[in-house]
Amino acid sequence: MGWSPSPTARPPPHGAVIPYPAEGHVIPLMDLSHRLVDRSFSVTFVNTHFDHARLLASLPGPRAETGPLRLVSIPNGLEPCADHNDI
Repeated sequence: MGWSPSPTARPPPHGAVIPYPAEGHVIPLMDLSHRLVDRSFSVTFVNTHFDHARLLASLPGPRAETGPLRLVSIPNGLEPCADHNDI
């Protein structure tokens, strides 16, 4: 009989959440991410650099770099001097 790993040895399911960078998409998807974490998922929440900075500024206290909910950012392709609020 072959070896099989125990169910507890498996890593938790992982999801990547990527909101459309427009008004009203970030908060509902952040709520969804928290609900997934509550159900033992690991979630990577991907934002643009601009929205990521705004999100971090709204969070109370320090933010952990690791854990079940990771916040990461990517460039949005706009120049730093561009109007990032104009979708």
